[in-house]
Amino acid sequence: MPGEDNAALVAKFLDELWNQQNLSIIDQLTVENYVVHIPQGDLLGRESLKIVAVHYFESFSRIHLNIVNQTGQDSQVVTRIQWETALMLGMHPLDQEIDREINREIPARGVSIDRIDNGQIAESWNMLDTLYWLFNIQELSRDPRFVQNLPASSRGPCGAGQCPIGPRCGPC
Repeated sequence: MPGEDNAALVAKFLDELWNQQNLSIIDQLTVENYVVHIPQGDLLGRESLKIVAVHYFESFSRIHLNIVNQTGQDSQVVTRIQWETALMLGMHPLDQEIDREINREIPARGVSIDRIDNGQIAESWNMLDTLYWLFNIQELSRDPRFVQNLPASSRGPCGAGQCPIGPRCGPC
């Protein structure tokens, strides 16, 4: 049953880290020289993952990860993931021109392949469906509640009253 035990280990790791924002789980369930391979490059060591996780926690008002499907064989576990993230606009100091908070869901999908060594996660290969995520962020930008309050819109791309944002952007 090593495959099933390893799958349970990865499920616990993902839940504790992303749903409960428990950074100590990284030290508990990964090897000291843990490596995460992502399209942008490799995260080397536990501390690198902690830095990235904190950045996500600070950037999104909500992160929840659901395991859609998971299978384990020998020392490898493959997990299909549905990310439920929310972006809260108006809460960051750079959002000063937004006069109210707008909370928008931005779903994403991904796959993680984890290699287990002696009961700890030694290596992970993570792929997020970035195009799907960017599409959802683009949909956010089309929401009139967001666009009317977008900080850049007050300095927007207006020209001779032909503003793609609308008449509330300021210069139009």
